[in-house]
Parts: sequence; structure tokens; C-alpha cells
Amino acid sequence: MIALRRATAALISMLVIMLSGPVSAQTDTPILAPSTNDIHEFTRLLADERVQEWLRQQADEAETATTAEALGVRDQLDALILRTQDRISALVRTWEGLGQAPELVQGRWREQVTDDRRVQSLTFVLIFLFLGAGLEWLFRQYSNPIRRRLEITQFQTPAKRITAAITRAGLALAGLLAFAVGSIGAFSAFEWPPILFVLILNLLMAIVVIRVVGTMLLLFFAPFVPRLRLVPVSTGMARLISRTALAFAAVLVVAVAFRDVFAQVIEVFKPQGGENALLAVSVMLAGVVSLTALLCLHAGFFIAARLNPGAGSKSARKWRGFLSLLIVLSLAFWILDLRPIMWSILCIGILIVSLKLLRAWVDHAFDTAIADYMAKLPPPPVIEASDDIVADAEVEEVAEVVDPYETYRPIAQRVVRFAAIISVGFVLALIWNLGIFESAENPTVMQRLFSVLLDSAAALLIADLLWTWARTAIDRRLNAYRPPTDGSAPGPEARMATLLPLLRVVLMVTLLLMVAMSILSSMGVNIAPILAGASVLGIAIGFGAQSLVKDVVSGIFFLIDDAFRVGEYVEIDQLRGTVEKISIRSLQIRHHRGAVHTLPFGELKSMTNYSRDWVIMKLEFRVPFDTDLKLVKKLIKQVGAQLKENPDYGDSIIETLKSQGVRRMEEFNMVVGVKFMTRPGEQWLVRRDAYQGVRDIFEANGIRMAERNVKVEIAGEEALTDEQRKAASAAAHEATTNKLPPGPIPDEP
Repeated sequence: MIALRRATAALISMLVIMLSGPVSAQTDTPILAPSTNDIHEFTRLLADERVQEWLRQQADEAETATTAEALGVRDQLDALILRTQDRISALVRTWEGLGQAPELVQGRWREQVTDDRRVQSLTFVLIFLFLGAGLEWLFRQYSNPIRRRLEITQFQTPAKRITAAITRAGLALAGLLAFAVGSIGAFSAFEWPPILFVLILNLLMAIVVIRVVGTMLLLFFAPFVPRLRLVPVSTGMARLISRTALAFAAVLVVAVAFRDVFAQVIEVFKPQGGENALLAVSVMLAGVVSLTALLCLHAGFFIAARLNPGAGSKSARKWRGFLSLLIVLSLAFWILDLRPIMWSILCIGILIVSLKLLRAWVDHAFDTAIADYMAKLPPPPVIEASDDIVADAEVEEVAEVVDPYETYRPIAQRVVRFAAIISVGFVLALIWNLGIFESAENPTVMQRLFSVLLDSAAALLIADLLWTWARTAIDRRLNAYRPPTDGSAPGPEARMATLLPLLRVVLMVTLLLMVAMSILSSMGVNIAPILAGASVLGIAIGFGAQSLVKDVVSGIFFLIDDAFRVGEYVEIDQLRGTVEKISIRSLQIRHHRGAVHTLPFGELKSMTNYSRDWVIMKLEFRVPFDTDLKLVKKLIKQVGAQLKENPDYGDSIIETLKSQGVRRMEEFNMVVGVKFMTRPGEQWLVRRDAYQGVRDIFEANGIRMAERNVKVEIAGEEALTDEQRKAASAAAHEATTNKLPPGPIPDEP
């Protein structure tokens, strides 16, 4: 390492001297010649093989980088085709080496391992296995009480159940670690022949890896302990999946171990034709693994169909065909030595399957959490109703209240999907060696393409996650909002129901624009002119559509001022109705007779809101002049007390009926005033019952309402003719009808 640093320093010094030569010549500064020791040291470093190898590697890497940058997409495709053709030629030659493989292994085995050594090695292997199994047995004796307690305990929450499953798997892994230490550790303490060392070590490692896979299957599927199962499948399916997956894992691990043993034998002894034999063995093992995967796949689907007859047979056939095609394509690309394409296909296929399984897993987790939550609730009250429809409606209302986790389900699904897709994206980048964590001055076409795809996918996924979170939160708040009943005014929560739908639309448009700008920016498009052009276009549209801009701006300020809310009863320019819908530029109010009025915000000059805080209603009663006013006051007070005790609207009365005494004197009677204060929307029902109650209590206590009687006196004692009587009646009728007080407002509900 020191020699390498010295060589690097010497080369840098030479470059500095070479570059400073012309400057020295121009400034006439004399160049000092290196000393004899420096020349000898530089010559010695150049003669060092490590320095020469390092310089050669640096030159090869520079040449490779320059060639890769110079090659275009078409050249890279031609190189890929030539490489594939060479691979096919090599595969044809492998059949010659396939017959040599047993002879090579058998010959090297006889050279390195004698008969006595074989027996000794077998004895030692058994001892190592027994030693590891003994250590694991001792550990299990201490951990079995904990494991059994975890298996028989009923856990009330999903978090505790997951913790128990992880603890149980951790105990199994700890016992497996004891087995590995006892077997592999003891094996490593002895000296072994190379071929025997490789064989036994791979054998022990294969046993450990297979058992690790079994432990992971135990964690997720728990074939014999359903209460600790993390994956939502039945017990039969859990056992089927565990057994088939463990069988495939065993074949795969043994194949990899055997191939590694054979490769190390070829590398150590380097026999004639060893490379062809290694390739032949690798292809044969890959075929065995693929065939095993297909057998496990089809056998698993066949047994699953027997366990659940008719359950998604069409979907099962699709998934079976998809997975079979995935296995065949992976084998084909592996044989052709197109490893990046093979791993890419595997990653994308596993991603598709994982998204389906993760969605089911999230649904199972939420269903379990909701079921546990509902189990803790007290039983619903028994509803006794003669009308079945009313009873069903109340049961549905109780069922709607119990829903604490359902609104978070889409968010969890999006988060899991986002994490899975991003993880696979990074894995693909590592497979293709795109250098996403390195800043390249001249990136290749694949690097640029992958960068665009990754940025676009990240922007879309983040926008989708934000939109799902915001939409779920808004929908949750809107679902919790209960509109007021007929005749009652909405409360402050109506402001939320007014603004949240508009906020949802604005957020959706904003996210779409941000995603579009992000994708264009990742593609190398300069978005600054687009933003500037959009600003200019917006100004031009604003000047051309001033009324539209006026409506939008006026609506924004109306909403900021909280002038109205959805469900409130308002009056705008002699139009009355309930606010039914609010858009960006207009307001829709529905008259109590059914008509819908659409009013642009820019045309709203004044507004009267009848649904805020409180309402005072004044009533008038005409009684004769001889009426006892003290008795009237007492009777009105009794009616007010009765209205206050009404179960339907009693709580909405702020101030009950109160007599105001004589309000004015008229020609034939006096007018007694009555007023009361209620919450907005309740005044109409209270007024109706107040009129009826006052009339009944007045009639019960001998107080009659004033009547308009016109007495016509005619001077003289002569009898009137029929024409005179009709004329007198017409005059009296005209005198009474022309002076009637105005009736109620026609638009009043």
C-alpha cells in the first residue's frame, strides 16, 4: 500500500513537471534535475508488479468507460446479440463436458480422500451434527416454557399477536444459531482436505439455510398454531404453502450448494475441460430447480382447489399460468446468460404477486383490528319497536358508529404499495448497475431512461399517497357530519361540510399540476418558460373573463367571511332558500317549495342569514278592550312552560313565550304582543304550537279573540228597502276589509 502511494505521488510529480515545463521556459526559471536517489526510487516503483498491475487496471477501466460512452444503443444491442450467440455455442459444447463431470469429481475425490479418511470424515460429520443438535436441544429445554405459553395464550390485540409470533420465531432462530455454532464452529476447528472442506461446509450451510427458511415460514404461516398466523389463510392452506415452499427451498439450496462445490473443485484443480463441465452441471441444476418449482406450483394449486372447491378457479388459473411463465422465462434468460433481464423479470413478477398479497395482508390486519375492537364493545341495547322498519333503521345507525379503522385502510394500502414499488426500483437499478447514487457527467441512455422512470414513478406514487391521505381525511370528516333535520339550522360543523369539498377539488388539481411539472422536469424539459407562459396566459384569461374572475374572487371572500354554510336558510335579493351546493363560482339555494336558484358570487350584493346563533319570533293576539291583561300574561306563561317541556324542540328554546303587554290600540280591539327566542330553524314549529296553545288556553279561560263588527245606524224610523240594505252592507264590508292588517310574508315557511 505504501509503494502504491509512492508510485501515485511520483506519477503526479511527473505530470506537474511536464505541465510546468512551458511555463518555466517562458519565465526562464531553471529546472532542477532529480537526484540519483529519486530516479532509483521511481525506477524501483515502476518495476514493482503491484504498481504495474494497478496502472494496468486503471488504464483498462478508463478504456472501458470511454468505450461504453462511445457505444450507442444500436452498438450495445449488437454486442448483446453476439454475446447471446457465443453463449448458445458454449451451451452446445457443454454436453461434451457433462459426461466428464462425474469423472472429474470422482477422480479428485479419490486423490484427496482415502478410504480411512472417508470413514473418519463421515464420523466427524455425524459428531458435528450431534453436537449442534445437542446445543439446540439444551437451548430448547430452557425456551420451551416460553414458546408453549406463547402458543396457548389468547392475545386481544393484533400488536400483541404479532409480537408473540416474532418472539416465537426468534426463539427458533436462537436455537438454530446454537446448532450452527455447535456444528459449523466445531467443523472449522479442524484441518480438512480442500475438497472435503468444501463439501462438508456446504452441507452444513445448506442444512442451516433450509432451517432458516422453515423458521420464516413458521413465523408467517404458523401451520399448527392458527392464533399466531400473520398471513390470512386457512390452516390447510398454511400447511400446504409451508410444505411446498420448504420443499422448493430445499431443492434450491442443495442445488446451489452442489454447484458451489463443483465450481470450487474446478477452480482448485483446474482440470482439462472443467469449464464446459461446470456449465453443463449448472444448466442441469437450473433445470432441476425450475422443474421442481413448476411441480410445487401446480401441485399446490391442485391441492388448494381440493381444499377450497370452486373458490376463484378462474383467478387461480390465471395466477398459475402467470407464475409458470415467469419460471420458464427466468430459466431461459439464465441459460442464455442474460442475468440482468432474468433478475428484472423475477423482480417485476414478484412485485406483482407481492402487491396482491400485501393488499390482502393489510385488509386482514384491519379486519382483525376492527373485529377485536367490536368484541370489546358492550352489546347493543335491545330495540323494541312495533314497526320493523324503524328498528332496522336504528340498528343500522348503531352499526355505522362502530368503524374506527376503516378510513385508514386506503392509506395503509398506498404506503405498502409505495414502499414495495420503490424497493423494486432500487433493486433494478442495482441489477443494471445504473449508478443512481453516483453523479455522472455523461450518463448513458439507460441511466437517463431509468432516472426519468424512477423520478416519474416516485412523483406519481407520492402524489397518489398524498391524495389518498387527504381524500380519506376529508371523506372521514364529511361522513362524520350529520346534516340538520328538516326545520332546524345547521351548526358550526356545516362550515366544514362547505369548505372541504372545495378543498378536495383544489388539492386534486394542484397535485396533477405538480406531477406533470415534475415529470417534464425529469425528462429534461425546462419548465420555467412553461410556468411563465402559464402566468401570462392566466393574466390574459383574467382580462378576457373578468366576470368569471370576479365570481371566483367574490366566492373566496364570502367563504373566508363565513357568510353562509351548506344547509343554512338565507335571503338574497328577495330570494329565500336553503344553501344546497357551493362551487368555485356560484351558489345554489333551494326554495322551500322546491325551486333551485343558482347565483354567481359576483352578483351577490347583500345577504340575510336566518340560521345563525338565535332567532326572535314575535306574535300578536287581538283581544277585546275588557280583557284581563294579568290573566293573559299568566296564561301565556303557562303555554311557554308547556312548550319548554316539549321533548322535540324544548331544548332549542332559549327564551320561552313572554307577554309584552298591549303593543297598540286599534279601532275595534287592542293588540297583545308575545315573543320568544329559539335556535335558528326551530322557530316555525314553536310558533305553530304557540298559536294553537294560546288559542286553546284562552278559550278554556273565557277569553275570546276580538272580532271586527260594524254596526250601521240609520236615522229615522222608516223601514229600509232591499236596495238600501244591500248598499249599507256593501259600505260596511268595504270599511272592514280595506283596513285589515297585512298578512304573513308569502315566502315564509
